[in-house]
Amino acid sequence: MPEEDLHKQNEARVVERLKNAGWEMADGATTLNLASLVYDNGHMAIEVEHHYERLELRLTLASPDGREVTVYPVYGESLDSTLDAIVGFQDRVAPENFHDVLGELVAACPEVYAQEGEDDEPHLLTLE
Repeated sequence: MPEEDLHKQNEARVVERLKNAGWEMADGATTLNLASLVYDNGHMAIEVEHHYERLELRLTLASPDGREVTVYPVYGESLDSTLDAIVGFQDRVAPENFHDVLGELVAACPEVYAQEGEDDEPHLLTLE
């Protein structure tokens, strides 16, 4: 399958799976032709963007007090299980447990990097 077709197929899977779980397209996403969706569970605002060049998502978790972590699941062949993990914790993730629920993402996705704050370098997350 040509790379462009794979990108469109993966992007459609991201949008369909998250919209079916109650997510909404981010402001400007449709205009800019991006797979960018948002979800707010009352404890944290969550945004997912699809980056097809590296077969990764950008997952941003933001709490009302301004704490934020950005996670980069490099899903490879594991897009469905990665999306399942995100949907599985979308209603439970909160500022006091987001490190714990990210373990679910690490278990589902072969390579996950996290960055806390703009000045932090992304680092590989592990289950240990």
